[in-house]
Amino acid sequence: MATVALALAACGPTKFEARERYAAQEAALAAGAQAAAARQAAAAVPAGPPPGMRPTPMALTSLACEDGQARTLRTFPEQGIAILLPDGEGQELQWERGAAGLRYAGPDLVVTAQGTRYTIARAGAAPIGCTATG
Repeated sequence: MATVALALAACGPTKFEARERYAAQEAALAAGAQAAAARQAAAAVPAGPPPGMRPTPMALTSLACEDGQARTLRTFPEQGIAILLPDGEGQELQWERGAAGLRYAGPDLVVTAQGTRYTIARAGAAPIGCTATG
């Protein structure tokens, strides 16, 4: 009986092992295809604005904050939006008209400024004071 088991083991993988190997190969192929598609999409994105279109004006303000963190406020005046990095990465803050000084607000984040003094207020957290450094 042991001789039969050894002979079968020498013949090759079991159905279970073959299925696992096939699934692993299939996953590797899918991952490779996804990586190739991502490279192709990245190569198709131009490094700047389309030909004949001017770049979007942007202003960067570096902030030194009381909590010890450095932040950057990217403002796009023509669009009336700003992005606070790293706090609001990817979250657009909308400029609010009629506010004294500067005020950009999002769903849970508000940035206000008077001169070089900035305040960052996040829902459920104490406001953070900052000073523009550049």
